[in-house]
Amino acid sequence: MTHFHSVWDRVKAHLQAWFIDHELLRVIYRNFFRLSNNAYRSNHPSPAFIRKMQREHGLKSIISLRAANKSGPYRLEKEACDQLGIHLINHTMSSRALPKVDQVLKAKEILETAEYPILIHCKSGADRAGLMSVFYKLFIEKEPIEVALKQLSMKYGHFRWAETGKLDFFFDEYLRFAKLHPETDFVDWLQNHYDREELNRRFKSDGWANIVVNKILRRE
Repeated sequence: MTHFHSVWDRVKAHLQAWFIDHELLRVIYRNFFRLSNNAYRSNHPSPAFIRKMQREHGLKSIISLRAANKSGPYRLEKEACDQLGIHLINHTMSSRALPKVDQVLKAKEILETAEYPILIHCKSGADRAGLMSVFYKLFIEKEPIEVALKQLSMKYGHFRWAETGKLDFFFDEYLRFAKLHPETDFVDWLQNHYDREELNRRFKSDGWANIVVNKILRRE
């Protein structure tokens, strides 16, 4: 269990969460949506929101796309999960980089082995949470990828015109390939045809969108 060394240590964690990590905004808008009867997505949850999720939805696991580190938001989340018996799984991914093969396969494994109900989150609930939600819809709900991709949308605050659009570009490349090779499923493409370096070279973003995402919204 994560322990705070003093009252001031705990106060600093809350201050960091509220005024540096944007909990002040998250308490106003949680960016919370239901994926199914057993899965949900949101921005970074506060301890109070975690308690509410367990009380109202029987939450068993949280899948965080953020790092397990010494930050206030992580320590508060970890403490709440330990107290409530909720399994916190940290699977660090980037909103501005094309996914790595091992990251996607690990995400698939996590989703297939986690104890449900689950909550998926990143910092803002827009990009990485959207990516993991696509994987949930694809691997667990067995939805067609064209349907699953609705989880990467402006509805959740996702910008495909900024560097965060690399997530869309990743799936767009699979769909392009699948049109020519309909016998190739997503995992086959990922393991045998996906060229991350080539896609990085081809990707272009818009400067104005990067200003919004990086400077104004300060996405991770």
